[in-house]
Amino acid sequence: MVFDAHDKAFAFSSGACARGIHDNVKTAADTIFGGKDRACNRRFQQMCGHYLVDPIACTPASGWEKGQVENLVGVIRRRFFVPRPKFKSCAELNTWLEDRCIACAKANNHP
Repeated sequence: MVFDAHDKAFAFSSGACARGIHDNVKTAADTIFGGKDRACNRRFQQMCGHYLVDPIACTPASGWEKGQVENLVGVIRRRFFVPRPKFKSCAELNTWLEDRCIACAKANNHP
């Protein structure tokens, strides 16, 4: 699911980011050392190499790093899902969500 999400996100934006900030998900990190040092698994390294993304890990016990990401999740959740929309299928939800993402991207210029 993590790999599919990256693939779909990069396809949607017609490109990839230079750095990817990741939480310590087990699908990416085999071993967590001190600080930001990680031993990423082979498949995750291949994905990052394919898209030329430099993976940056969140530091354990540094809530401010995760807080930045979680704050953005909250903003999107409130912007798109309050009030909670209803759909007849996942396909209908995905179409609606893609349209909303495109509209949001057009309305908010990225620096």
